[in-house]
Amino acid sequence: MNTNTVPAEEVEDLIPSRPMLADQVFEAVLSLLLDDKIPTGAPLSIDGLAKRFKVSSTPVREALARLEATGMIRREALRGYRVAPEPTAKDAVALLTTRHVLEPACARLACENSASRLVPELERVHRVLDQSRHGGSTFAGYRAYWRADEEFHRLIVEATDNEFLVRAYGSVEGHIQRFRLMVQNDLSGDDTQLEHGAIIEAFRANDTALAEAAMAAHISGISCRLQGLPRFNPALDAD
Repeated sequence: MNTNTVPAEEVEDLIPSRPMLADQVFEAVLSLLLDDKIPTGAPLSIDGLAKRFKVSSTPVREALARLEATGMIRREALRGYRVAPEPTAKDAVALLTTRHVLEPACARLACENSASRLVPELERVHRVLDQSRHGGSTFAGYRAYWRADEEFHRLIVEATDNEFLVRAYGSVEGHIQRFRLMVQNDLSGDDTQLEHGAIIEAFRANDTALAEAAMAAHISGISCRLQGLPRFNPALDAD
């Protein structure tokens, strides 16, 4: 008998998992899209990407399916995947209207359910946001900020302990992520940092009405800041 046999659980740790490969491909394609290395409307070949990243087609398919959920790429019948056009000003307004309806209510419920438990988690993410809010002009530079912002909102929604609200948020979360990535270089992280801080203070005070109002103010702040961006405010292009 071989006494040097590696335990099964350790063997599993030594074998790269397929999800990890899919995550890596997802990040790689996302970087190309966000850094304008692949133009709008360009086709995305599964075989071509598999050769480029030296992986099988399976993790590429999984990564592209995830990217499709964000709205960044589209799958067309008989044509495969293509880079989707950027959201319009109308799309941005519709998305922020949805967030106005959904997220303040989630903040209220989350505060009612688990304010004391949630505060340390929100503070942890808030520290990452603070440290990474001036990360740079490429995806590699601001990846940490994007993830922290995403996790902050997701934590609050999940703390509602309401399956239907989580599903409702999940149906638009990919579009929120894409929107967040699109405006990363145009909007200051300082405003988000202050607004997230106000939300945390409301949770710390266990004040449900204040939590709801702070989240509503945060979404309103995003809306106001967007008005200063020409691509989301056609009136500015006319000046």
